[in-house]
Amino acid sequence: MEENLKSKLGFFFFFLIVFGLLIGGYFYMDYSLNKKDIPEEKEEIISYKIDDNKEYIYYINESTLSEGAEIYYKDVVINIKNQEVLTESLEKENKIYKNNITYLTEEDLKNPEIITYNNDNIKYLTFRDYKNYEFGKYISLLISDYNYSCYDGVTFNNSYAYVFDTKDGILLSENELLNMYNLNIDIIKEKVKKFLEEKQTIIDEVEVIKIDETLENLKLNSIYINEYGKLAISYLVKTSETDYNEITEVN
Repeated sequence: MEENLKSKLGFFFFFLIVFGLLIGGYFYMDYSLNKKDIPEEKEEIISYKIDDNKEYIYYINESTLSEGAEIYYKDVVINIKNQEVLTESLEKENKIYKNNITYLTEEDLKNPEIITYNNDNIKYLTFRDYKNYEFGKYISLLISDYNYSCYDGVTFNNSYAYVFDTKDGILLSENELLNMYNLNIDIIKEKVKKFLEEKQTIIDEVEVIKIDETLENLKLNSIYINEYGKLAISYLVKTSETDYNEITEVN
């Protein structure tokens, strides 16, 4: 009796398994034959370029102002929609510099002892230099203004920067950049201070780099994302000799 019951139970479970496979196979075949292909949703890529055939930042109207002093002229074009006004503004500023060059007069040339640098008879001018950096979706434009005189040569004046998000076509504010890197003005000043302390030199018992004065004049309008994805700042270093431009990574 016991063996007969085991035999019947074994047959019953075997039947259930076979029945389950048949039913499962039926529904699978029905699904396979009747399912509709659902197209994959593709992320829409929006281009914010004005001209898709050019880079996000490029240059035009390149010329030489002074071969001897290695001073060149060019206009920057920001190839991003809704930034046309900024491009026009930068072009106007640059033209003002180009049209306000003071040349040496005959009287000046009679006193060569006061002229240290005579490059193409230029006495004074202000010119602009551009550098752009790309990291991921960010494009940074760093603008630096320099003064030239026949007495002092080329000296750094000022710099400021613009950072664009190419995926959204927007210009990032200083606060947005600081928030991205979890920084503030005090942290940046501490970073710059430490950097300058490591570069400090002493001549005749006097510190050459005026760190406190440099920090007082530090402005956040020249922060940008460099090609390594670091937040950097360009600034004027005040010294007991000749002031100069410095760039420091602050994160």
